[in-house]
Amino acid sequence: MNRRLIQWIAVALGAAIVLHVAIVWAVPRVIMSVAMKRIGGEGAVNAFMHTPRTTHEFRAVVRPSPDLAYSICVLDLSEGPVTIEVPASDPYTSLALYSAITDNYFVRNNRQDGGLAEGETIRIVVAAPGAMPADVPEGYEAVTAPTEKGLALVRRVIENDAAMPRLDALRKSSVCAGAS
Repeated sequence: MNRRLIQWIAVALGAAIVLHVAIVWAVPRVIMSVAMKRIGGEGAVNAFMHTPRTTHEFRAVVRPSPDLAYSICVLDLSEGPVTIEVPASDPYTSLALYSAITDNYFVRNNRQDGGLAEGETIRIVVAAPGAMPADVPEGYEAVTAPTEKGLALVRRVIENDAAMPRLDALRKSSVCAGAS
């Protein structure tokens, strides 16, 4: 092989590696940015939104289940910690936190650690990296997020149509707000 061909292959391989790294870095950030804008709209942050029940015409989350009621909070931790309170509902409730790069970094459900009865509450304070306050209220779990922005997603099992008013009441009593 001549020297010119080897140089061309080296340049092409180098460019391919740089492009690959850039795409792997950018894709999760773009996906989550688009998702947070679609879900939260303009300015709707640090407050739960309770999506309508999933149908073939409405999908607020990726691969939704029609057997789950979803509540979503777009998190912005740049102004300080956020308090999240999620009352449990039978038979199953989960709270999951996702970073701005799509990583799931926290999950709690009402069946963990001896379980929570309906109406008992999962309580956490979420802070940006290096910004956890020293005085987290008693009964709250401190969670440090890997990024300043992200999502909190609550899933509740819908046993039947008659359960929706009870679940909606619990969803409306959920809190996602700047810690005071």
